[in-house]
Amino acid sequence: MDKHQPINSEPGILKLSHAQVFLYLLLAVVTILFLFLTNAYVFRMNFEDWQSLPVPSLLWVNTCSLVVASMGMGWATRAAKTNNKNNLKIGLFVGGLFALFFLTGQFLAWQQLIAYGYVLADNPANTFFYLITALHGLHISGGIVAWIVITKKSWKTDDAKSRSAQVSLLATYWHYLLLIWVMMFGLFLST
Repeated sequence: MDKHQPINSEPGILKLSHAQVFLYLLLAVVTILFLFLTNAYVFRMNFEDWQSLPVPSLLWVNTCSLVVASMGMGWATRAAKTNNKNNLKIGLFVGGLFALFFLTGQFLAWQQLIAYGYVLADNPANTFFYLITALHGLHISGGIVAWIVITKKSWKTDDAKSRSAQVSLLATYWHYLLLIWVMMFGLFLST
């Protein structure tokens, strides 16, 4: 291996970079986790002790925040590909800021439910709601860590295009978490 060639430029599986393979495997694991949770949720709600909890209206605002975060990441991806450093910075800023709004909103939604007496262990529906939203929030938090790293690197270079692959992978992760959230939110609304 040439010491001047970056490690991530080596060909990976199916002509994908190692970072792409890692991300797609991570998304496969996340998919399986949320499919198992959805299956358990649907199975468990058929028991007599299941009492659906009200969906806080704040979750609609949180969903909009996650949509804007995803749009910001898409904006950053396009900017990186066209080597537009200013739009890259704006897109990354918007994506991260609204992801933080989402996490804050989820915490506030939990506080609303607790204030109305919907605590974790009172009912299986409550437990599933807190578990699913906490796991999704944990995945968002992981995305925020990656966002911080990529944003710091992107702000230090004048060549936005050099970060294109990383920003694109981050955006893919963000879009995927939006998809997962929309499916989970739909599950909460339908039950």
